[in-house]
Order: sequence, then C-alpha cells, then structure tokens
Amino acid sequence: MNNHKLVLLLALLCCLAWIPAKAQSNSGISGSVQLSFNNDCVPNVDSFFYGTLVDAWQNDQVIASTNVGFFGKYFLDVPPGNYLVVPHKWNAAFSFCPGDTLPVTVLAADTTENVDFVASYVIQPLTSISGYLYDDVDGDCVHDGFETGRANWPVTISLFYNGAAYTYLDTTDANGYYELLNPPGVPNTAYGYVITQDPPGNGLNCSFPCGQEAIFQFPSATSMIGNIAIHCDSLLPCVNMEASIATSSLRPCQGSTYYISYCNNGGLTATGASVQVTIDPALQVTFSSMPWTSLVGNVYTFDVGDLAPEQCGSIYMNVFVDCADPTGTTYCSEVHAFPDTGCEPANANWDGSQIIVTAECDGENVVFTIKNIGIGDMQTPLNYIVIEDNILVMNAPGTFLLAGGESTTATFPANGSFLRMEAEQSPGFAGLSTPVAWAEGCNGGGNISLGFVNQYPLGDEDPWLDVFCLESVNSYDPNDKNGFPRGVDAEHYIDQNVELEYIVRFQNTGTAPALNIDIRDTLSALLDPTTFRPGVSSHGFTWDIQGNGVIVLHFSGINLPDSSVSQVLSQGFVQFRVQQDKDVALGSQITNTAAIYFDNNAPVITNQTLHTVGKDFMVSSTPTLTLPDVRILIAPNPVTNQAQVRIDGLENTENMTFTLYSAMGTSLLNSPFRGSTYEFNAVQMPQGVYFYEVRSGARIVGKGKLVKI
Repeated sequence: MNNHKLVLLLALLCCLAWIPAKAQSNSGISGSVQLSFNNDCVPNVDSFFYGTLVDAWQNDQVIASTNVGFFGKYFLDVPPGNYLVVPHKWNAAFSFCPGDTLPVTVLAADTTENVDFVASYVIQPLTSISGYLYDDVDGDCVHDGFETGRANWPVTISLFYNGAAYTYLDTTDANGYYELLNPPGVPNTAYGYVITQDPPGNGLNCSFPCGQEAIFQFPSATSMIGNIAIHCDSLLPCVNMEASIATSSLRPCQGSTYYISYCNNGGLTATGASVQVTIDPALQVTFSSMPWTSLVGNVYTFDVGDLAPEQCGSIYMNVFVDCADPTGTTYCSEVHAFPDTGCEPANANWDGSQIIVTAECDGENVVFTIKNIGIGDMQTPLNYIVIEDNILVMNAPGTFLLAGGESTTATFPANGSFLRMEAEQSPGFAGLSTPVAWAEGCNGGGNISLGFVNQYPLGDEDPWLDVFCLESVNSYDPNDKNGFPRGVDAEHYIDQNVELEYIVRFQNTGTAPALNIDIRDTLSALLDPTTFRPGVSSHGFTWDIQGNGVIVLHFSGINLPDSSVSQVLSQGFVQFRVQQDKDVALGSQITNTAAIYFDNNAPVITNQTLHTVGKDFMVSSTPTLTLPDVRILIAPNPVTNQAQVRIDGLENTENMTFTLYSAMGTSLLNSPFRGSTYEFNAVQMPQGVYFYEVRSGARIVGKGKLVKI
C-alpha cells in the first residue's frame, strides 16, 4: 500500500465512527461503498470505506439511513417502493462512481442488491503551502494575533509524490510569513513537511515547544497552512530567579495568609538558592508551611536548595493582624530570592555603586538613610526627592555623592502624614529597581494619612524582588480587581512605562462547590500582552493568551467550597503583571475589568480599574521665592474648602495681592491681602492643580502650586 493510501485509511479510521449495518429484513437495499486509489472506478481490494453514512430518499425525505460496515457493505431496511440512494462524501475532494446518487426500485419481500459505489479521490494540482514562524508567548501552539513573527528565518519545504522528492527553500518576511504557490507537477496526493531552524550567528537560544516541523497532507484541499511555534531566549545562560508574594485581604483582629512563589527562569541551576521573606513588623506570624532556616527580627530565610532551570516552589505563611491598628493601615511584606544577580553583564560605564534607601520613625521625625552598598564609589552626584502625601516637600531635588559603604541621612518633621523618598541609581546600573522608602503615620497620634503607599511604585522592578502592600479593611467586595500602583489623585496618575500589577479576587457565594473557575481578562489596548507574567495565587492555575489580548486563567478542578460552608476556604485570588506599551501618549487612560466564571454560571464582572498616564503630576508645596528671608505658607495644601495664605518675614505688607491661575494660565482670582494673610473659598473650584503668585505692588514675592481635592 502506498503512502497516499495509508494517509486516507488512517484519516478514515480517526475521523469516521463505525455503526454496524442493520440485519436484513423482508425488503431493502444492499450494496457496497469502496475506494479506488487510481481513479479508474474499480475498487481496490484493500480499500475500506466503512463508517460512511448512506441514505435512502423518497419524496424529498430521508426514509432510512445506515453506516457502511467493516467490509464496505451496507443495508437499508425499507419497504417496497422507489428510492434514491445517496452516500455521504468524506469531503469535497471525493467523487463517486458511477454517480453520487443511484435510483433504486424495491419489490415486495425483496432486497435490491449490488447498489455499489466507488469513491475516488479527485487529483488536483497544489495551489499553496504557507504559514507563520511565530513567538508562542503563551505556549498553546496556536498563532494568536498578538504573537509576532520571526523575520528572515530559513524555511525548507519537502514534498513527496510517486517516489519523487521536491524541495523548496524560502525565507520568512518581516511578519514571519512564508509561502509556496503552485508547485509544478505536485498534486494533492502528495505529502510532506516544512522545517526551520534558527539562523546561525543570531545570538539566540531558540526551542520549538510544539515541534520543529509541520506535516502536510491534503485529504480535502489543495492548500495547507503550516505554522511553527518558536520560543527564543535572548539572555545569556544564567540563573534568573523570580519571586512573588501576595495575600487576598488583611482585616483587623483576624488571620490572613501570605502566598509566596519562587522560580528559576534561567538556563543554569541555581545552586544553594534561598528565599528571604520580610513580614511587616506589625503582623504576627502564626504558621509557615516550610520551616525557616533563620529568623532575624521579622526577616525569615528559607533555604530551598538547588533549583534546576524552570523549577519552582511555593510557601505560605499565616499572619494575625493587630486588633488595635486603625482600619486602613498599610502593611508591607516582601520576598527576595537569591541568587539575585541579573543575566546581563555589567555596563562598562557603571561606577559600581548601588543605592538603597531606608526610612525610620524616631518619634518626632522621619529619618531617611541613603546608602551606597555597591562595590564602587559614585563618580557623579545623584538626586532624590521627598513626597508628603501627594506633595513634593522640596522646591528642588536633593543631591548626594557617596563612596562605597558610605551613607547620608535626610530628616523631616513627622506629623502623621505619609512621607516617601525616591532616589536615583548611577547610570549603567544593571538592576531595574528604584531606591525608595516610606513611612506611614509617624508621630500622628489620631491624625494619620492613610492610603498613600500603594499610589506609587514600590521599587520592586527586579524579578527576584517583590514588595506587596495592602491596606486593612473591615469588609470588601469578594469578587473584585485591583491595579498597582493605584496612581495619584482621582485620575490615578502613573508615569509612562511603569509596569502594572493586577490582583483578581474571587469567592464562591453560590450554594454548591465550584468545580472549575475561569477568569477572562481583556487587557487594555495600551498594555502589551506579550509581557504578561503570572504571579502568585491562592490555588494552582494554568493560563492562556487569546486574540485581542484576552488573558484566560484556568483553575481546573479547584473544587472551591461555597461561602455557607467556609467563608475562608470559599475565597481565592490570582496576581499577574503586564507592561504598558512603550511611551503611551500622555493623558491616555488604561482601564480594565475581569469576568469570573464559576462552572457554567453567568460571569461575575469585577469593578473597573483606572490608570491615567501622566508626567510631572507631582505638585511642589514649596514656593519659588524672589525675596530673601520671606516665607509663603498655604494651609491646607491640598485644599478642600477654605485656604489661608500667610506671608512671614516681610515688614511692609501693604499692596500685597494674591493671584490664582488655572493649569492653562487663566487668572481665576486676584485679591488683596489683609495685613499678612489672605483667605479664599475653594468649595466651587474643580479638582486639579492650580498656580499662584504673590506680589507686593509690581514686585513678585513668590510663586507656587496649589492642589484642590
């Protein structure tokens, strides 16, 4: 039997179910349906066309149907009469001899025999062979619309027909597409394959997770699409640790669970790997699923041994939230996986410095410490800024220049407000993280600024480091979505190119266990689905990226109990990260919702997250002054209802005026001072940023910014 026969027979075995022919009765129609491989209408002795459906029609209605038996025979049990016998074609590439329909007359108590059909494959020239070589981001062996092609890759197409081999060479275009049109002398009875390999000298380490070749057979058409999935790692062989930490909720006077995951995503084994978990000092650890190796303060170290490439592990830790802490308190915990070296070699221009920032509340002040823990001295000064709530507290950035091992401090009075420092790293530093530190509620008594921590990035951009901060709550929607950083002000401003982290929480509030849960999350068009990075979760899951940036998270066999059985066990969450498209236009809004499917029920739609891409949205509370020893004080700033402007250090306060401008420069009010103060009502002012100017006659005393919330 030749290869073409084998292809047809295997396809028939796979695709056609056999239903035995009926037993013979008093009258009917019998015959056979067989194959002719050489199109001469003479059935081949080794042909088997079993399973094919055969109908008997009368007066435009199907009177009887049966399937061809194992030896190619069929029987239609019909009463006497005139019929049309019609076998079903396997597909459009087949025809029947002597025809597709045969008229038959059945007499009483008789069987009309030898109503035979011979199926022939219609030989036609091949028209095209084409396909894509593409980066299979989600590993599902399906070429999704967002997955880019590999340009300039060599392609070899091999076809075999009647003992002859035909070979064609091609190169993919800019989209990773190849195409062979109308190969001469090759009909659709041929078979073959396309194969590729990564171009030599391209510096890539590529694999073919779904196979390096695509097989061509033409059982029903004259064209074929053969896509090949490719995964390329452009990093040097190295250890590449990644870690995540998160919890679904923190409630005063109750327990909660932190879930920690870690993986070695590099091509080399991570020898002697360890995971360092720092739990917020205000939380009490009550249990750990893995014994820790050491404990220093609130830092728990877990030795996890050697991690092979792509080997992962997980830990969970139970904590208890203090009953005395006010609702809305932010608790921050982090995980740091070691080795924590990147795969890229050090930049030749890097001075060897590495900057870290810490914050400490000493009672009346917040003391920020900037330290160079690197192997080299800083060669050029770097800047830092300090934010109080959402206001820059310095008119100009501070600077520092540190030798290796040196540190410097900056002290700011504490009054319960949120204080945050951001510092720079030296040019060429191989890591990704920004040195940041913050303090919440220092010296506040009963007046504490809450909810500001998560408005900003947490400085954990390196994959081996993850910081997770969450405010305590008394109640919350159990099926919701949160995006981090949350962003500044009502518009949730974030900078361009900041990575977003999303957490989807879910709870089975039904009346029976949820056997399977699917979360479908259609990403904003301003996010790049190819940068999707799954994070930690409460339950195991698989994921897939479908067309148009749809992330599908599968919790197969989760068997999540309903909330009436267990409030705690009925809940879960999943975390993931995704990058913005590069340099998204300022003012663009990134919105996102998720649909949660519990088994076959209608989806639960979460709330919508919002981020607005901005620049220079931080407001300085320090005015620009033109007179020495003069201070302009505005309280409060940001303002809600009333604001007071006071001038200190100016002897002559006559002819003093205060002018307020919109962000577009339009003058909104211009009024004189009463002595050294001026008060105005801001109730009717829209939320936003405003600019002010204080003059003494024609002389400018100072300028600054004002925020209305």
